[in-house]
Amino acid sequence: MQCDSNRLIQIVTTVRPKEPSGVELGGRPRVGAFIPQCDSDGRYRPLQCHGSTGHCWCVDSSGQERAGTRTPPGTAPKDLSIRGTFRPKTYCEQHRDSVQTTSPEGYPIPGVFVPQCDDNGQYRPLQCHGSSGHCWCVDSRGQERPGTRTPPGTPSTECVVGS
Repeated sequence: MQCDSNRLIQIVTTVRPKEPSGVELGGRPRVGAFIPQCDSDGRYRPLQCHGSTGHCWCVDSSGQERAGTRTPPGTAPKDLSIRGTFRPKTYCEQHRDSVQTTSPEGYPIPGVFVPQCDDNGQYRPLQCHGSSGHCWCVDSRGQERPGTRTPPGTPSTECVVGS
């Protein structure tokens, strides 16, 4: 099974066909939507993170969550093969981990943007807001590149890596 970021998975893990880029019929953003993360070959990234809640988990090659790997925001993945050797947190990881995604009562806060970091802890060149469906390119410091923001339901722009 290939990774299909054109499917929408709700946080309760019900799989449904997705309208373009995490929006409901009528073009409204689907709050709390999870869009699977794929690599350039169309395979599921082994570590999936919810762009709105910050929770992360490991998946197998068919995109199914591996039992016992789900972690709350700000904690390292439980799978040592993904975590690798210990290193200090990067700026992206610190930024991601500092975002408050739950209320004092422990409920998820919908609509919060959680930055996405790559496997080396650097900002992914393409950042997408899990609740609004907007995507944009960032530089190596996580700063939005002017003119790259795309509205929900439109194809993401190709982001140039570097700077």
